[in-house]
Amino acid sequence: MAKDKKEDSPRQSGKEIFRLFQLDALFQEDKYYSTEDLTKRLEVSIATLNRDIRRLRDNYHAPLEYSRENEGYHYSSHLYKFPAVFVTEEEMPAFGMVMKLFEMFQNTPLYAPLLNICENFESPVKSEMIDVNQVNFKNSHLREKQWFETRIVMAKRSVAAVEEADWETILSALKDNYLLEFDYESVHSNQTSTNRTIEPWQLIFDREQWYISGLVSKWDNPKERVRRTFVVPRMKNLRLVKTHFSLPLEEEWMHEKKSLGFFGIQTNDEKSLCEFIFQGSALYYSTANFADDKKIEKYTGTLPHKEGALHVSFTSNQWPGILRDFFPFGEDIIPLAPEALVNEWKKKVQAMSKYL
Repeated sequence: MAKDKKEDSPRQSGKEIFRLFQLDALFQEDKYYSTEDLTKRLEVSIATLNRDIRRLRDNYHAPLEYSRENEGYHYSSHLYKFPAVFVTEEEMPAFGMVMKLFEMFQNTPLYAPLLNICENFESPVKSEMIDVNQVNFKNSHLREKQWFETRIVMAKRSVAAVEEADWETILSALKDNYLLEFDYESVHSNQTSTNRTIEPWQLIFDREQWYISGLVSKWDNPKERVRRTFVVPRMKNLRLVKTHFSLPLEEEWMHEKKSLGFFGIQTNDEKSLCEFIFQGSALYYSTANFADDKKIEKYTGTLPHKEGALHVSFTSNQWPGILRDFFPFGEDIIPLAPEALVNEWKKKVQAMSKYL
């Protein structure tokens, strides 16, 4: 007899897996189920049922037994639970990296939910090998660390802490479109704290920091409302104001539609063609994806430049992020346009030169 090819596959189809969940749910009820009863409940043939029972026993180590006295199948142990999702051996390095990535959020209310999600993906079965090439990540009893745990690492970055109560207040405001009132400690103002009220549009994570973007009244002109972005850890005494607001057009409030370029959260109101000379230590960085319309050409201008210099251009409205990313390269990235960005760059250089 030809061997069923599906049985050799480490991954069963969705219907097959669903039937195994159904069987597990039935056997968790501490009852005995006959073959006839199970085929009717699952609407399958006896051959299919026998194959599923065999998989539960052999592939997933279910304590499934047949009782002649009670004329039915049952679990001999109440401690077993069919695993939700397995991680294959090929997927293990990626899964391990995700777990390490979550460590960044230890000081935020995201940490516990993220770990719970991962635990739901892991198998509760205590066997090291669950099926062909399938490994129980969490409960593996290997004495030594698996190879990827030490050979593939992530540099640690600290995410600013957010209080759980503040986090829940923010999520409630976003979910129900409620106004959010708070005191804000601005680094650009002589005042230590100002009271603000925002229509919270988006909660955005950018470079180890959480931000709230939305519509507020200008503190020096309450009648004028503008889009602003606030650093969440500097928002104090958050209070939910149960006054509803309506979101504007997506192009106005969605960061991913409003921003042109890949330089983080901050945007300008106007978009411009940005042009730079990349040379020296910045040549490798010229290959990064700055914007969808990025162009790279050999630099042929008159400004002094190093051998192999490139002319890099793209359209963007994210000057603050561009300055943050490009300025540290010093003389190896030189701004050419737009004029406003060039002038801002020069001001920074002049301000720094006072300390030389």
